[in-house]
Amino acid sequence: MGRRGEHSKSEIECMALEAAEAIIEGEGYDGLSARKVASAIGYTVGSLYFVFRNLDELIQRINGRTLDQLYAVQVDALTHCRLPQQCVLALASVYIDFAARHPHRWRMVFEHQPRDDGLSMEIYREKVERLYELVEKQLKALAARPDEEIALAARALWNGVHGIATMTITRHPYMEGKLSGHQLSMHLINHYLTGFRTTEINSVITRTMGQAIDYPK
Repeated sequence: MGRRGEHSKSEIECMALEAAEAIIEGEGYDGLSARKVASAIGYTVGSLYFVFRNLDELIQRINGRTLDQLYAVQVDALTHCRLPQQCVLALASVYIDFAARHPHRWRMVFEHQPRDDGLSMEIYREKVERLYELVEKQLKALAARPDEEIALAARALWNGVHGIATMTITRHPYMEGKLSGHQLSMHLINHYLTGFRTTEINSVITRTMGQAIDYPK
């Protein structure tokens, strides 16, 4: 029997989110259901849907919390580095560590396909964009490039890190007995940023030489 009168709507919401996260951490997101969440908090499914319009909205809220937690640990990692390249490496390290600690919640963020077309994804997109912006800030400190190039480089580089994290937590057979995710991400980032900075240096040299030459008129 439901206990809807015992807690406020916001309290039920908080209880449901925490219970759902515990279920996902223990059973994987395929094991999540409205009935399990409702049972865990002592309410009926109907009471749960008084707070969330459907399971998709509940999952969206969990994904938002996961992205907030990931953002927080990445921001914290930046307090312990000084040079831009070191900071990018630090971001990658905590990204892979977070995925390894919370594989089911992390995968749900990127793999869940909502059936409810009416759910707004704007806040979700903003939370993902914040993660890219952390990388963009470091790339801007490394090389003076147009914003479009910085944004493209951040996404290209981080998609590579994301792929490494995916193969690491899913224990892909190609990863068995091979280098760790941290070693692979370090290799990827160091080589990518070497090329990124070299292109900028060559561009500066070219512009400087062009300005130094007194072309005939």
